Amino acid sequence: MRPWLLALVIVLMTAGVAAALVTSEESGTGAENVGDDGRTELQAPTPDPPEPGATEQPEQRRNCEATDSNPGGDNNYIENAPERESLGEGFVIEGFVRQSLGCERLEDVRVQVWLATETGGEQDNRASVRTDDEGRYRIETPPTIPQFGEPNIHVAVDGDERFEPVFIRRVVDLDDKRAVVNLTLRRR
Repeated sequence: MRPWLLALVIVLMTAGVAAALVTSEESGTGAENVGDDGRTELQAPTPDPPEPGATEQPEQRRNCEATDSNPGGDNNYIENAPERESLGEGFVIEGFVRQSLGCERLEDVRVQVWLATETGGEQDNRASVRTDDEGRYRIETPPTIPQFGEPNIHVAVDGDERFEPVFIRRVVDLDDKRAVVNLTLRRR
Protein backbone atom coordinates (compact mmCIF):
# COMPACT_ATOMS: atom_id res chain seq x y z
CA MET A 1 0.00 0.00 0.00
CA ARG A 2 1.27 3.45 -0.80
CA PRO A 3 2.24 5.57 2.23
CA TRP A 4 -0.03 8.48 1.30
CA LEU A 5 -3.01 6.14 0.94
CA LEU A 6 -2.31 4.55 4.34
CA ALA A 7 -2.01 8.02 5.89
CA LEU A 8 -5.35 9.04 4.33
CA VAL A 9 -7.06 5.91 5.69
CA ILE A 10 -5.67 6.57 9.18
CA VAL A 11 -6.80 10.21 9.09
CA LEU A 12 -10.32 9.24 7.96
CA MET A 13 -10.63 6.53 10.61
CA THR A 14 -9.41 8.91 13.33
CA ALA A 15 -11.91 11.56 12.20
CA GLY A 16 -14.71 8.98 12.27
CA VAL A 17 -13.85 7.87 15.80
CA ALA A 18 -13.57 11.49 16.98
CA ALA A 19 -16.97 12.35 15.45
CA ALA A 20 -18.57 9.33 17.13
CA LEU A 21 -17.12 10.30 20.51
CA VAL A 22 -18.22 13.91 20.22
CA THR A 23 -21.79 13.06 19.22
CA SER A 24 -22.42 10.07 21.49
CA GLU A 25 -23.89 9.97 24.97
CA GLU A 26 -21.40 9.75 27.80
CA SER A 27 -22.74 6.43 29.06
CA GLY A 28 -23.94 5.14 25.69
CA THR A 29 -27.12 3.61 27.15
CA GLY A 30 -29.30 6.61 27.88
CA ALA A 31 -28.32 6.33 31.53
CA GLU A 32 -28.22 9.79 33.02
CA ASN A 33 -25.90 10.71 35.86
CA VAL A 34 -27.95 10.96 39.07
CA GLY A 35 -25.18 11.18 41.64
CA ASP A 36 -24.42 14.05 44.01
CA ASP A 37 -22.57 14.77 47.22
CA GLY A 38 -25.63 13.96 49.37
CA ARG A 39 -25.57 17.31 51.20
CA THR A 40 -28.89 18.67 49.98
CA GLU A 41 -32.27 17.59 51.28
CA LEU A 42 -34.13 15.18 49.00
CA GLN A 43 -36.97 17.04 47.28
CA ALA A 44 -40.13 15.35 46.04
CA PRO A 45 -40.67 15.71 42.30
CA THR A 46 -43.24 18.27 41.21
CA PRO A 47 -46.04 17.53 38.75
CA ASP A 48 -45.23 18.02 35.10
CA PRO A 49 -46.25 21.45 33.79
CA PRO A 50 -49.46 21.63 31.75
CA GLU A 51 -49.19 21.35 27.97
CA PRO A 52 -48.58 24.70 26.24
CA GLY A 53 -51.87 26.46 25.59
CA ALA A 54 -53.82 24.19 27.95
CA THR A 55 -56.05 25.82 30.52
CA GLU A 56 -55.90 24.14 33.89
CA GLN A 57 -59.06 23.75 35.91
CA PRO A 58 -58.71 23.77 39.73
CA GLU A 59 -60.41 20.38 40.09
CA GLN A 60 -58.50 18.86 37.16
CA ARG A 61 -55.87 16.30 38.14
CA ARG A 62 -52.52 16.78 36.53
CA ASN A 63 -50.76 13.76 35.09
CA CYS A 64 -47.03 13.05 35.09
CA GLU A 65 -44.95 11.41 32.40
CA ALA A 66 -44.26 7.78 33.27
CA THR A 67 -40.68 6.60 33.67
CA ASP A 68 -39.60 4.34 30.81
CA SER A 69 -37.14 1.52 31.27
CA ASN A 70 -33.80 2.21 29.64
CA PRO A 71 -31.33 -0.09 27.86
CA GLY A 72 -29.39 -2.09 30.39
CA GLY A 73 -31.86 -1.38 33.15
CA ASP A 74 -32.57 -5.05 33.74
CA ASN A 75 -28.96 -6.29 33.38
CA ASN A 76 -28.19 -8.82 36.12
CA TYR A 77 -31.76 -8.57 37.41
CA ILE A 78 -32.92 -11.39 39.68
CA GLU A 79 -36.52 -11.51 40.88
CA ASN A 80 -37.50 -11.11 44.52
CA ALA A 81 -34.42 -9.58 46.08
CA PRO A 82 -34.70 -9.88 49.86
CA GLU A 83 -36.08 -6.90 51.75
CA ARG A 84 -33.30 -5.20 53.70
CA GLU A 85 -32.80 -1.84 55.34
CA SER A 86 -29.14 -1.63 54.33
CA LEU A 87 -26.44 -3.28 52.23
CA GLY A 88 -23.57 -1.43 53.93
CA GLU A 89 -22.34 2.13 54.44
CA GLY A 90 -20.96 5.00 52.41
CA PHE A 91 -23.50 5.53 49.60
CA VAL A 92 -27.26 6.18 49.57
CA ILE A 93 -29.79 5.39 46.85
CA GLU A 94 -33.09 7.17 47.38
CA GLY A 95 -36.03 8.75 45.63
CA PHE A 96 -39.77 9.00 45.40
CA VAL A 97 -42.25 6.74 43.63
CA ARG A 98 -45.47 8.15 42.24
CA GLN A 99 -48.08 7.14 39.71
CA SER A 100 -48.46 8.93 36.39
CA LEU A 101 -52.22 9.40 36.75
CA GLY A 102 -52.61 12.33 39.13
CA CYS A 103 -48.90 12.36 40.12
CA GLU A 104 -49.79 10.89 43.52
CA ARG A 105 -46.98 9.46 45.61
CA LEU A 106 -47.28 5.74 46.28
CA GLU A 107 -46.96 4.04 49.66
CA ASP A 108 -45.70 0.48 50.21
CA VAL A 109 -44.28 -0.07 46.71
CA ARG A 110 -41.44 -2.58 46.58
CA VAL A 111 -38.34 -1.03 44.97
CA GLN A 112 -35.37 -3.22 44.12
CA VAL A 113 -31.81 -1.85 43.86
CA TRP A 114 -28.59 -3.56 42.79
CA LEU A 115 -25.05 -2.38 42.11
CA ALA A 116 -21.43 -3.49 42.06
CA THR A 117 -19.38 -2.49 45.12
CA GLU A 118 -16.03 -3.44 46.59
CA THR A 119 -17.88 -6.15 48.53
CA GLY A 120 -19.11 -7.91 45.39
CA GLY A 121 -20.83 -7.74 42.03
CA GLU A 122 -24.39 -6.83 41.14
CA GLN A 123 -25.67 -10.32 41.95
CA ASP A 124 -24.27 -10.01 45.49
CA ASN A 125 -25.39 -6.44 46.26
CA ARG A 126 -29.14 -6.36 45.86
CA ALA A 127 -32.04 -5.62 48.10
CA SER A 128 -35.64 -4.52 48.08
CA VAL A 129 -37.06 -1.69 50.14
CA ARG A 130 -40.58 -0.32 50.43
CA THR A 131 -41.77 3.23 50.01
CA ASP A 132 -43.02 5.01 53.11
CA ASP A 133 -46.28 6.96 53.49
CA GLU A 134 -44.71 9.84 51.51
CA GLY A 135 -43.74 7.57 48.62
CA ARG A 136 -40.05 7.78 49.53
CA TYR A 137 -37.57 4.91 49.53
CA ARG A 138 -34.00 4.87 50.83
CA ILE A 139 -31.23 2.31 51.18
CA GLU A 140 -27.61 2.69 52.19
CA THR A 141 -24.95 0.63 50.41
CA PRO A 142 -21.19 0.50 50.12
CA PRO A 143 -19.91 2.93 47.45
CA THR A 144 -20.38 1.73 43.90
CA ILE A 145 -17.39 0.83 41.75
CA PRO A 146 -16.90 0.94 37.98
CA GLN A 147 -18.34 -1.99 36.13
CA PHE A 148 -17.65 -2.07 32.40
CA GLY A 149 -16.12 1.39 32.55
CA GLU A 150 -18.47 3.39 34.75
CA PRO A 151 -19.97 3.17 38.24
CA ASN A 152 -23.69 2.50 37.86
CA ILE A 153 -26.75 1.52 39.84
CA HIS A 154 -29.97 -0.24 38.96
CA VAL A 155 -33.41 0.54 40.38
CA ALA A 156 -36.56 -1.39 39.50
CA VAL A 157 -40.21 -1.73 40.38
CA ASP A 158 -41.65 -5.05 39.34
CA GLY A 159 -44.03 -7.59 40.73
CA ASP A 160 -46.67 -4.96 41.56
CA GLU A 161 -49.65 -6.02 39.50
CA ARG A 162 -51.09 -2.49 39.54
CA PHE A 163 -48.21 -0.97 37.52
CA GLU A 164 -46.06 -1.64 34.48
CA PRO A 165 -42.56 -2.78 35.50
CA VAL A 166 -39.72 -0.25 35.25
CA PHE A 167 -36.02 -1.11 35.08
CA ILE A 168 -33.58 1.79 35.33
CA ARG A 169 -29.81 1.96 35.00
CA ARG A 170 -28.18 5.21 36.09
CA VAL A 171 -24.56 6.27 36.38
CA VAL A 172 -22.75 8.11 39.16
CA ASP A 173 -19.27 9.49 39.71
CA LEU A 174 -16.82 7.70 42.00
CA ASP A 175 -16.84 10.55 44.54
CA ASP A 176 -20.65 10.76 44.75
CA LYS A 177 -22.28 9.96 48.08
CA ARG A 178 -25.86 9.61 46.84
CA ALA A 179 -27.95 8.70 43.80
CA VAL A 180 -31.45 10.11 43.49
CA VAL A 181 -33.76 8.05 41.29
CA ASN A 182 -37.41 9.12 41.19
CA LEU A 183 -39.86 6.79 39.45
CA THR A 184 -43.25 7.55 37.96
CA LEU A 185 -45.26 4.39 37.35
CA ARG A 186 -47.85 3.73 34.67
CA ARG A 187 -50.99 1.77 35.63
CA ARG A 188 -51.58 -1.47 33.75
